[in-house]
Amino acid sequence: MSCATRARLPVAFGSRYNKSFAPLIGSFLEHLMAQVCEVCGKGPRSGNNISHAHNVTKRRWNINLRPVHAKTAHGNKRMRVCTNCLRSGKVVKA
Repeated sequence: MSCATRARLPVAFGSRYNKSFAPLIGSFLEHLMAQVCEVCGKGPRSGNNISHAHNVTKRRWNINLRPVHAKTAHGNKRMRVCTNCLRSGKVVKA
């Protein structure tokens, strides 16, 4: 094979290179997942910071999530729940 042909061959998604990084990427993405309530699905809102000089920059309002051990149909489960769901009684703590 010439060098030009080798350069054009795509790397398969399931190649040994991708598999070696799969566990690292999975745990990394799980840690950086979007902040979403597992009960109501509420997520962060976006908007703008506006300074006194009216400089506009993007910002994000995160929801107030709490990790709780909740009672579910399949037993107790650790969930990330917003405080609104906790106060309203949508979640029963275990």
